[in-house]
Amino acid sequence: MPGWIWWLLGLIAVLFALKAVYLVSTALSLPATKGAMFVTTSRTRIRAFLEAVPLGPGQLLMDLGCGDGRVLRAARRQYGVRAVGVEINPLPYLLARLLAWGRDGIEVRRASFWTLDLGPADVVTCYLFPDVMARLAEKLAAELRPGARVVSFNFPLPGWRPERVLAPDSSRHGDPIYIYRWPRALTGAD
Repeated sequence: MPGWIWWLLGLIAVLFALKAVYLVSTALSLPATKGAMFVTTSRTRIRAFLEAVPLGPGQLLMDLGCGDGRVLRAARRQYGVRAVGVEINPLPYLLARLLAWGRDGIEVRRASFWTLDLGPADVVTCYLFPDVMARLAEKLAAELRPGARVVSFNFPLPGWRPERVLAPDSSRHGDPIYIYRWPRALTGAD
């Protein structure tokens, strides 16, 4: 058999193994995620959020369901923030840890964000499914300190009024980005 066939078969085997690892990782996290899957946030959307929500060095950004950690890395690189990501799915968690390895100021935790205290955060970001947003809104209202901002990619927080809604100028990545400031998001004033 020609060598290129062996290479092709090897490539197919590797791709199959990677898909199997992805499926097992997703299945392991199903009880906690209720079916939400790992979906990356585009660089276009991250750039739009970082331009609209300036941060200062040393401020704390917490990313709930951080996936591969790209929001953490971008915010750390652009503003020098302390960045904490929480991811329950084992595969993106490991990927985020690997990509953050050796970078000061970035911490990735494998945990449920429902058990995390969000009080110290200056900015909380999330790209979560609509079915958890109402419960998250309650958690944020109970834990955030005045002036903290929340950035939600794609889905609004029920009952909260956004300070701003971004629509990145991109045909593929133009879904809304909701920006809130606590407690103004509920009352209309700080």
